[in-house]
Amino acid sequence: MKVDLNKYLCFNLYRGWREISAFYKDVLGRDISLQHVYILDLCDLHEKVTMNGLSESMHLDGSAVSTLVSRMEKKSLLERTHGKKDRRCVYVQLTQQGQSLKDELKSQSGVLSANIKKNISADEVEQLHAIINKITANRADFRDSA
Repeated sequence: MKVDLNKYLCFNLYRGWREISAFYKDVLGRDISLQHVYILDLCDLHEKVTMNGLSESMHLDGSAVSTLVSRMEKKSLLERTHGKKDRRCVYVQLTQQGQSLKDELKSQSGVLSANIKKNISADEVEQLHAIINKITANRADFRDSA
């Protein structure tokens, strides 16, 4: 018995995520996850960002962000420091190696974007954003009613 997973919305979202991840790996020639790219982006926007700030921005729990940051620390892309006034506050910032990778990402962003959006209209991109926002709102409604 063969099951066609393509009929499931969630499977197709997952498949799209995997294909976009593959574009990053193909263009950059290295193993980097989209979540790592987002952390690099957030750290590049701010000189220092808190772990809580990363969690909120990425809509992930603290332990998931901590795992991602730990992996990036092992690759010497990020470093963590504790706040001087409040040692419980943990800041994350790019290392020189992390900044170099971020610069490489910036230089390749046009190639990535053009290939990912090839044959997809601006209206379709807007529709996808609207659908994702609706799914997010549906989950919030479900959590609030439970």
